[in-house]
Amino acid sequence: LFRSEILAAAVPLEAVFLGKLVGMLGVALLFTLFWGSVAGLSASAGLGGLSLDAVAPGAGLASFAALFFGYFIMCFLLLGAVFLGVGAQAATMREIQMLSLPVTIFQVGMFALASSSAGRPDSTLGMAAAIFPFSSPFAMAGRAAIGVPAWQHIAAFAWQLLWLAATITVAARLFRRGVLKSTGARR
Repeated sequence: LFRSEILAAAVPLEAVFLGKLVGMLGVALLFTLFWGSVAGLSASAGLGGLSLDAVAPGAGLASFAALFFGYFIMCFLLLGAVFLGVGAQAATMREIQMLSLPVTIFQVGMFALASSSAGRPDSTLGMAAAIFPFSSPFAMAGRAAIGVPAWQHIAAFAWQLLWLAATITVAARLFRRGVLKSTGARR
């Protein structure tokens, strides 16, 4: 019988948290690669001789792809850490659903904030979306499409890394507390 006490004694729970987070990222990347390939092959089969030059990103296709990939990873790790930290506090599926609802609403709100500012990236709303840590990956991916100076992306990645470190630290502590709490006597 495998119990969480054995795992907690064998490995630091922070390492388990990071392993879960990296594992979730790997699954998400594989899933995205598979369905992106299916969509790309389907689109290329249906396009024939149609050119997509009119929708080329301002940063160039290779730069945009690299920036988009970086922002995807930042966004996934930020939100994944929050979900893992909050999810560890629940003991039942019902509790997980109730605890994840506010995080999901927050996530949709951050996407809405970044989307509403995509057409006006230099407005106050656009700057707020680019600066706020949980909407920043979304907003900066949109800015990569229109082509902003490279220093903005460098500053955004540094800012997001700082918030990622803080979020992982807090979420790992929540994870540790939730896992250790769950190893007590069952009711």
